[in-house]
Amino acid sequence: MSIFTPTNQIRLTNVAVVRMKKGGKRFEIACYKNKVMSWRSGAEKDLDEVLQTNTVFVNVSKGQVAKKDDLSSAFDGERCLLIGYFVFNAMLMLCEVHI
Repeated sequence: MSIFTPTNQIRLTNVAVVRMKKGGKRFEIACYKNKVMSWRSGAEKDLDEVLQTNTVFVNVSKGQVAKKDDLSSAFDGERCLLIGYFVFNAMLMLCEVHI
C-alpha cells in the first residue's frame, strides 16, 4: 500500500500570520517571520520586504480574501497605510501555514 501525498497542498514554512480583529471582523496578512520583528523595531523600512503578499485575508490558511466593504468599514485610509498599521499593531501568530 502506497502513501498518498496531496499535490495541491503547499507548505509555507517561512510564514507568519499577523492577525487583527477590528469592527467585529478578523483580518489576517501573511508576512515573513523575521521581517515583522525588524519592522516593529524600526530596522526594516520597506514594507514590501515584510509582506508575502499585499492581500488582506479573512483566513490566510484557506486563502479567503477580505471583502473591500469589510475593509473600508473597519479601517479608514489608503491600503498601504492600512497594511503598515496592521503589521505594526496586530498580533503576530508564529506557526506554519498550509495553503
